[in-house]
Amino acid sequence: MKNINTIFSAFALAGLLSLAPLQASEDSHNMEGMDHGEHMMGESKVGKSGKGMAPTQTIQVTMLDTMRFEFDKAPSLKDGDVVKFVVTNKGKIPHEFSIGSPEEQAHHREMMKDMAGMDHGDSDNTVTVKPGQTTPLFWQFAGKEQVLFACNIPGHFEAGMKHSSSIN
Repeated sequence: MKNINTIFSAFALAGLLSLAPLQASEDSHNMEGMDHGEHMMGESKVGKSGKGMAPTQTIQVTMLDTMRFEFDKAPSLKDGDVVKFVVTNKGKIPHEFSIGSPEEQAHHREMMKDMAGMDHGDSDNTVTVKPGQTTPLFWQFAGKEQVLFACNIPGHFEAGMKHSSSIN
């Protein structure tokens, strides 16, 4: 009888463990509060969240379905600058505005391939903006790294939805 209970317990545990990946995949599309890389949760090679800090400049960013960002002025970034980006989606499909180094953006893009429809929620360096919506993003730049602004929704970056700048 002890062997039957042991076998039954092992099967029950195996059954529960097999359900965990299903639950994880169901939850993977809503990334609010999930740790999906240090650079997405506030720290980056190019700076950190500027939430709660007084901006040194404001830059208007328009996102278009032609897979382009339009900046009202070219980003002129200095170490320590806190920039308030006012990001508006004038298209008919969702777009993303993400700040990071080229390596961080490449990692983010790979993750996005498996998470179509992901909403970044309260991510510090990325906002997902629905058509007709405007969302602010505050970022404090640091270092002398190359900064890559990108839309990492699958296919958007590859179609040209990116802009490179440097921190001086």
